[in-house]
Amino acid sequence: MLSRIQCCYTAAMFGVTLAVIVFIVFFASHIAFSHLFDTERKESVLVCFMAAAAVTHLTAFLATPASAFVSLRLVPWSVDCVGGLAALGFLALGYIEFWSLVERSFSLRILIDVAASESGLTRDQIAKQYSEGRGLEWMMEKRVKDLLGAGLIAPTDSGHRLSPHGRLVARAFRLLELALP
Repeated sequence: MLSRIQCCYTAAMFGVTLAVIVFIVFFASHIAFSHLFDTERKESVLVCFMAAAAVTHLTAFLATPASAFVSLRLVPWSVDCVGGLAALGFLALGYIEFWSLVERSFSLRILIDVAASESGLTRDQIAKQYSEGRGLEWMMEKRVKDLLGAGLIAPTDSGHRLSPHGRLVARAFRLLELALP
Protein backbone atom coordinates (compact mmCIF):
# COMPACT_ATOMS: atom_id res chain seq x y z
CA MET A 1 0.00 0.00 0.00
CA LEU A 2 1.28 3.45 -0.88
CA SER A 3 2.14 5.82 1.92
CA ARG A 4 0.28 9.12 2.14
CA ILE A 5 3.32 11.00 0.71
CA GLN A 6 3.59 8.62 -2.24
CA CYS A 7 -0.14 9.03 -2.91
CA CYS A 8 0.16 12.83 -2.92
CA TYR A 9 3.17 12.65 -5.25
CA THR A 10 1.44 10.25 -7.64
CA ALA A 11 -1.85 12.15 -7.66
CA ALA A 12 -0.21 15.49 -8.30
CA MET A 13 2.06 14.03 -10.94
CA PHE A 14 -0.49 12.58 -13.38
CA GLY A 15 -1.07 15.93 -15.10
CA VAL A 16 2.64 16.77 -15.09
CA THR A 17 3.64 13.33 -16.36
CA LEU A 18 1.07 13.61 -19.15
CA ALA A 19 2.43 17.09 -19.97
CA VAL A 20 5.97 15.75 -20.31
CA ILE A 21 4.84 12.92 -22.58
CA VAL A 22 2.75 15.25 -24.77
CA PHE A 23 5.60 17.78 -24.94
CA ILE A 24 8.12 15.14 -26.04
CA VAL A 25 5.78 13.96 -28.81
CA PHE A 26 5.14 17.50 -30.09
CA PHE A 27 8.79 18.54 -29.70
CA ALA A 28 9.87 15.56 -31.83
CA SER A 29 7.07 16.25 -34.32
CA HIS A 30 8.12 19.88 -34.66
CA ILE A 31 11.76 18.91 -35.25
CA ALA A 32 10.72 16.35 -37.89
CA PHE A 33 8.35 18.81 -39.57
CA SER A 34 11.07 21.50 -39.64
CA HIS A 35 13.47 19.13 -41.38
CA LEU A 36 10.90 17.87 -43.89
CA PHE A 37 9.21 21.14 -44.84
CA ASP A 38 10.69 24.56 -45.56
CA THR A 39 8.22 27.22 -44.49
CA GLU A 40 8.32 31.01 -44.47
CA ARG A 41 6.35 31.20 -41.21
CA LYS A 42 8.61 29.23 -38.88
CA GLU A 43 7.45 31.08 -35.76
CA SER A 44 3.78 30.50 -36.54
CA VAL A 45 4.42 26.80 -37.15
CA LEU A 46 6.21 26.50 -33.80
CA VAL A 47 3.39 28.27 -31.94
CA CYS A 48 0.81 26.06 -33.68
CA PHE A 49 2.68 22.92 -32.61
CA MET A 50 2.78 24.10 -28.99
CA ALA A 51 -0.90 25.13 -29.04
CA ALA A 52 -1.78 21.70 -30.45
CA ALA A 53 0.22 20.16 -27.58
CA ALA A 54 -1.92 22.06 -25.07
CA VAL A 55 -5.15 20.93 -26.76
CA THR A 56 -3.85 17.35 -26.88
CA HIS A 57 -2.90 17.45 -23.18
CA LEU A 58 -6.31 18.76 -22.17
CA THR A 59 -8.11 16.23 -24.39
CA ALA A 60 -6.02 13.32 -23.08
CA PHE A 61 -6.50 14.47 -19.48
CA LEU A 62 -10.27 14.73 -19.92
CA ALA A 63 -10.42 11.38 -21.74
CA THR A 64 -8.63 9.54 -18.94
CA PRO A 65 -11.26 7.79 -16.80
CA ALA A 66 -11.41 9.40 -13.37
CA SER A 67 -11.99 5.97 -11.81
CA ALA A 68 -8.45 4.98 -12.80
CA PHE A 69 -7.01 7.49 -10.34
CA VAL A 70 -9.77 7.91 -7.74
CA SER A 71 -7.92 5.89 -5.09
CA LEU A 72 -4.78 7.99 -5.57
CA ARG A 73 -6.25 11.41 -6.18
CA LEU A 74 -5.65 13.48 -3.08
CA VAL A 75 -5.66 16.81 -4.90
CA PRO A 76 -8.68 18.09 -6.75
CA TRP A 77 -9.03 17.05 -10.36
CA SER A 78 -8.87 20.68 -11.47
CA VAL A 79 -5.57 21.26 -9.65
CA ASP A 80 -4.04 18.24 -11.34
CA CYS A 81 -5.26 19.42 -14.76
CA VAL A 82 -4.06 23.02 -14.31
CA GLY A 83 -0.74 21.78 -12.88
CA GLY A 84 -0.20 19.70 -16.01
CA LEU A 85 -1.08 22.60 -18.30
CA ALA A 86 1.30 24.83 -16.34
CA ALA A 87 4.09 22.26 -16.71
CA LEU A 88 3.38 22.00 -20.43
CA GLY A 89 3.44 25.79 -20.72
CA PHE A 90 6.79 25.91 -18.92
CA LEU A 91 8.26 23.29 -21.27
CA ALA A 92 6.83 24.97 -24.38
CA LEU A 93 8.12 28.42 -23.41
CA GLY A 94 11.54 26.98 -22.65
CA TYR A 95 11.64 25.27 -26.03
CA ILE A 96 10.45 28.40 -27.84
CA GLU A 97 13.19 30.46 -26.17
CA PHE A 98 15.87 27.87 -26.94
CA TRP A 99 14.67 27.56 -30.55
CA SER A 100 14.72 31.32 -30.93
CA LEU A 101 18.26 31.52 -29.56
CA VAL A 102 19.54 28.90 -31.98
CA GLU A 103 17.52 30.16 -34.97
CA ARG A 104 18.06 33.90 -34.58
CA SER A 105 21.02 34.71 -32.40
CA PHE A 106 23.45 36.94 -34.24
CA SER A 107 26.06 36.59 -31.47
CA LEU A 108 25.74 32.80 -31.35
CA ARG A 109 26.26 32.60 -35.12
CA ILE A 110 29.41 34.72 -34.85
CA LEU A 111 30.63 32.50 -32.02
CA ILE A 112 30.09 29.40 -34.18
CA ASP A 113 31.89 31.01 -37.13
CA VAL A 114 34.88 32.06 -35.02
CA ALA A 115 35.05 28.59 -33.47
CA ALA A 116 35.16 27.05 -36.95
CA SER A 117 38.19 29.16 -37.83
CA GLU A 118 41.57 27.79 -36.74
CA SER A 119 43.25 31.19 -36.33
CA GLY A 120 40.28 33.38 -35.38
CA LEU A 121 38.62 36.04 -37.53
CA THR A 122 38.98 39.78 -37.93
CA ARG A 123 35.93 42.03 -37.93
CA ASP A 124 36.03 42.24 -41.73
CA GLN A 125 36.37 38.47 -42.05
CA ILE A 126 33.37 37.98 -39.74
CA ALA A 127 31.31 40.38 -41.88
CA LYS A 128 32.36 38.59 -45.07
CA GLN A 129 32.20 34.99 -43.81
CA TYR A 130 29.17 35.33 -41.53
CA SER A 131 27.12 32.12 -41.38
CA GLU A 132 29.38 29.81 -43.33
CA GLY A 133 30.32 32.40 -45.93
CA ARG A 134 26.85 33.76 -46.62
CA GLY A 135 27.78 37.22 -45.24
CA LEU A 136 25.95 40.01 -43.46
CA GLU A 137 23.81 40.83 -46.48
CA TRP A 138 22.34 37.32 -46.24
CA MET A 139 21.72 37.87 -42.51
CA MET A 140 19.82 41.11 -43.16
CA GLU A 141 17.76 39.46 -45.89
CA LYS A 142 17.00 36.51 -43.57
CA ARG A 143 15.90 38.84 -40.78
CA VAL A 144 13.59 40.79 -43.10
CA LYS A 145 12.12 37.54 -44.50
CA ASP A 146 11.53 36.31 -40.93
CA LEU A 147 9.69 39.54 -40.03
CA LEU A 148 7.61 39.26 -43.22
CA GLY A 149 6.89 35.59 -42.48
CA ALA A 150 5.80 36.43 -38.94
CA GLY A 151 3.45 39.10 -40.29
CA LEU A 152 5.19 41.86 -38.30
CA ILE A 153 6.12 43.97 -41.33
CA ALA A 154 4.62 44.42 -44.78
CA PRO A 155 6.35 45.41 -48.02
CA THR A 156 5.68 48.82 -49.58
CA ASP A 157 6.88 50.47 -52.78
CA SER A 158 9.64 52.24 -50.85
CA GLY A 159 10.61 49.52 -48.36
CA HIS A 160 8.71 48.02 -45.42
CA ARG A 161 6.24 49.21 -42.78
CA LEU A 162 4.88 47.74 -39.59
CA SER A 163 1.74 45.67 -39.92
CA PRO A 164 -1.01 46.25 -37.32
CA HIS A 165 0.26 43.18 -35.45
CA GLY A 166 3.86 44.42 -35.76
CA ARG A 167 2.85 47.83 -34.41
CA LEU A 168 1.27 46.17 -31.37
CA VAL A 169 4.35 44.02 -30.74
CA ALA A 170 6.71 46.98 -31.24
CA ARG A 171 4.73 49.15 -28.80
CA ALA A 172 4.66 46.40 -26.17
CA PHE A 173 8.40 45.85 -26.37
CA ARG A 174 9.08 49.58 -26.43
CA LEU A 175 7.19 49.87 -23.14
CA LEU A 176 9.20 46.96 -21.73
CA GLU A 177 12.41 48.60 -22.93
CA LEU A 178 11.46 51.83 -21.15
CA ALA A 179 10.46 49.96 -18.00
CA LEU A 180 13.56 47.77 -17.83
CA PRO A 181 16.70 49.92 -18.09
